[in-house]
Amino acid sequence: MLLTVDLADNSERQISLAELKDLRVGKVWLELKEPTAEELLAVAEKSGIPADLLEVPAVSNFINLRIEPEYAVINFVVVREILGEKKIDPLVVAFSKDLLVTVERHVNEGILGLVKARMSKTKVDPPSLVAYYIVDEIVAAHFGHLEKIEEVTADVEEHVLERADQATLKGIFRLKSRLVSFNKVLWYERGLVFNLKKCEADCLSAKARTLFDTTHEYLTRQIDIVETYREILSDAINAYLSTVSNRINASIRSLTLVMFYLTIVTTITSFPNTVATFFGISQFGQTSALIIFAVLMLSIALPFVWLWRKRWLKLD
Repeated sequence: MLLTVDLADNSERQISLAELKDLRVGKVWLELKEPTAEELLAVAEKSGIPADLLEVPAVSNFINLRIEPEYAVINFVVVREILGEKKIDPLVVAFSKDLLVTVERHVNEGILGLVKARMSKTKVDPPSLVAYYIVDEIVAAHFGHLEKIEEVTADVEEHVLERADQATLKGIFRLKSRLVSFNKVLWYERGLVFNLKKCEADCLSAKARTLFDTTHEYLTRQIDIVETYREILSDAINAYLSTVSNRINASIRSLTLVMFYLTIVTTITSFPNTVATFFGISQFGQTSALIIFAVLMLSIALPFVWLWRKRWLKLD
């Protein structure tokens, strides 16, 4: 689908390939949503930007910047989900002095809707300024993901302190892996914004170049926050290992008490036989064999019941 947005009055309409050929290029935004090969070639011919640069890359997390004297092409990503099933949508933003082109494989109405709401209603927005709005809204959406990460991290800490198990440890490592992936995206985006605001291309207005400083600051702050959460998760792993170590120490202490108890029982039950053997007595006392058998069974049953109540007889 091919849409045009007039950067002067913000009017939006859908056009066909035939209408595109007669379209006057000047302060206009060409928005391609899930474009066909024919639409992509037609826009490339109209804009003068090669079609291979406008094509959405197959790799979802591809972030790149291509600057030419007449135009600049930004390969950016929209992070839709980072904690559950990772969902990252690539987005191509190309702009020249009089034209803006966006190409998206998946429709991002939320981001682009906010961009259109920020556009001026009384004056013409330069294409580079609208490109800044797009990048800035994508970066601002990262703070929502950071809020979700904070909630999950707090839950992990509480779970480690209350009841740590192997599932908790697996969840921590999985969350750390997602944070590494998210942090990599943030680093690439910050590098792109840094190079963009330093470029001297004619297509980038002075106002947009200055505004990209704020976006660079946001990305730097987000990288620091992600690193902080990674450190918190590392501390949670250490707390989990300490909890496991304390459990092992408690188990060893309890087993020591059991062994001490069994040693006493064994010593008491074997003492008559030891004395009889030492003095050469063939029969010691008149104790009934039934009583001896009951004492032996009781000495076996009591430790067994104690171990069963401690759930040590069941292997994980």
